[in-house]
Amino acid sequence: MTLAAFVPVAGRGLSAGLALVLLSALPADAASTFADSRDSLLATIANPDAAFVLLLVGIYALLLEFANPGTVLPGIVGIVSLALAALALSALPVQYGALALLVAGIALMTAEAFTPGFGLLGLLGFVAFVAGAYFLFDAPPGQIEMRVSMPLLVGASLASAGLIFFVVGAAVQARKRPTATGAEQLLSEHGTVIDWSGDHGNIRIHGEVWAARGTRPLMPGDTVRVTKRDGLVLVVEPI
Repeated sequence: MTLAAFVPVAGRGLSAGLALVLLSALPADAASTFADSRDSLLATIANPDAAFVLLLVGIYALLLEFANPGTVLPGIVGIVSLALAALALSALPVQYGALALLVAGIALMTAEAFTPGFGLLGLLGFVAFVAGAYFLFDAPPGQIEMRVSMPLLVGASLASAGLIFFVVGAAVQARKRPTATGAEQLLSEHGTVIDWSGDHGNIRIHGEVWAARGTRPLMPGDTVRVTKRDGLVLVVEPI
């Protein structure tokens, strides 16, 4: 038996074993209600569109949690969604090669967002995502055809590309921006000399007075640029 054939069989066996353990520990009426609820849930999510949506929600929620550690809620949503997706996939004819292609597509588009270049990774990722989603389910001969509906596939593909390129890309760019507060904000800022003697004096930046030093004589009123900070002293040069 190949690994692709073993995984769904093992998943069904594990689910059935857990269900039997739980049912044996419950009263007869409660066990019947539990079994009905389980069958109802499985009937609801065990279709290609629902399983596909749960899978995407789980993946993107975990990506959001990894991008913003400590948020917690996306992580919980991602874990629950992936657990439900695994339950749904265990009851569907999944092509695991297509599933790997789908995940690889998301990984490539994410890599493009973090390392913007000529867009080759993003294009390959988008193609892999669409191909993986299209071939994700394939019923055996003689059974009803099972595929992700075309409107959902197109919408999810475009939404995924937009989400990754714009949202993740914007988050990465935000992390690369210069610090807007604190001491680092003063670097490259312009100030005005208040008084100067020898190689040091006082300058005014954004209404604040700072001690400064430089390598050239300066006069009150001269405009200078901050090149470095040494403790509470700014190193400046004339413009």
